[in-house]
Amino acid sequence: MFCLYSKGCEYAIRAMAEISDGKTTGNVRATDICRKAGIPEAYARKTFQALVQNGFLKAVSGPGGGYVLARDPGSTTVMDVVEAVEGKGNYSECLMGLSACDNLNPCSLHNTWVKLRGQMITALQSRTLSDLSQSLKNKSKKTRKSKGKA
Repeated sequence: MFCLYSKGCEYAIRAMAEISDGKTTGNVRATDICRKAGIPEAYARKTFQALVQNGFLKAVSGPGGGYVLARDPGSTTVMDVVEAVEGKGNYSECLMGLSACDNLNPCSLHNTWVKLRGQMITALQSRTLSDLSQSLKNKSKKTRKSKGKA
């Protein structure tokens, strides 16, 4: 089955969107990030390590430690996060998993995949962490309003 990205990458995107909310200042504990993003803490810590190693977060040790943003969320794209966790070229493989699939020897889905892959990469490169954070805020407001009307 095709997967856009791993669960770890999904967790990284959700965590980074939560941390990028504009209200978060200073150090944020992993527990708090995970609670806000709705992700399991044990699994997310591995993902946070990748984000630290790739310069998205800074780890702060000691009492009151945690994580702090190391990059501007307004200029950090979703694709930046995907590549940090999954590696570059994640979408270059054949959709059917064939090793000999390319423009000269395409599988039956090759041309469709090339077009969709380009659109997907463009979309991931055009959305920033600030965009995602704002979307989460708007969704949260709509959810609260609809619960209040019931």
